Amino acid sequence: MNNALISGAELASMLDRSDVKILDASYGLPEMPVRIGKAIEFDIDDVAAPDAALAHTLPSPEVFAAKVGAMGISNSDTVVVYDRAGLHMAASRVWWMFRVFGHDKVFILNGGFPAWVAAGLPLEPVPDETENIAPASFKATLRPGLFKQKSDMLDNLSSQKFTVLDARDPARYSGTAPEPRPGMSGGHIPGSLNVPFSTLLDPATGLMRNNDNLKSILRASGVDEKTSIAISCGSGVTACVVALALYQTGHEEAAIYGGSWAEWGSDQNTPKEKGKKA
Repeated sequence: MNNALISGAELASMLDRSDVKILDASYGLPEMPVRIGKAIEFDIDDVAAPDAALAHTLPSPEVFAAKVGAMGISNSDTVVVYDRAGLHMAASRVWWMFRVFGHDKVFILNGGFPAWVAAGLPLEPVPDETENIAPASFKATLRPGLFKQKSDMLDNLSSQKFTVLDARDPARYSGTAPEPRPGMSGGHIPGSLNVPFSTLLDPATGLMRNNDNLKSILRASGVDEKTSIAISCGSGVTACVVALALYQTGHEEAAIYGGSWAEWGSDQNTPKEKGKKA
């Protein structure tokens, strides 16, 4: 069975390895004076397509390679990503980005920073000055099967080549709650199934649910594991949590709709559906 998650104890045993690179993918959070190992900040709005209309748009392979190479990451390295909030949101996005650019040796710290602290594992101070990081050579090769654009989603309305999942909460999916982005329509892509990313996490521990529970949640949402899948959300971040859950349960090729509802909901010409899926 696939496993993209790593425990705190497992990561603690790897801290001294030079081929293990730790990334702090926290998004929208204040800085902290401590970190895990020599973690480097990975900002999904910085490692993105420059001048794109939408936030954290997937960059070109060349831009991604240059950015992560500047972090000292090579193709031979093992990458471990964590989030200070504990949720797997932006950490999952970074995990997916490495995979979409051909790097499979990437893992997520299960439970993130809170789980690490709760386990009493060591922290290091964040240096006051910018660290000098020796650049590395990283080659990025796009895996197009893991990425969908609006044109793919529009074509799928009639072709039904893949099942679309929506990772947003039920109120946004149904269109009963207002969208957080101004001037945006509510609802969901017609025919899509709702799999709220939060249901995949254990609220008591902050860990991702075990594989049996993940399978039950996905099946209860109407997901057929044997079909091709593309996932949408608000802006292409929490969709990656659902992709992680699918990966854990054996579905390695789930794609992310990069523009997600930020793109679809702001386009007056795209069809929208409201209400719960029957």
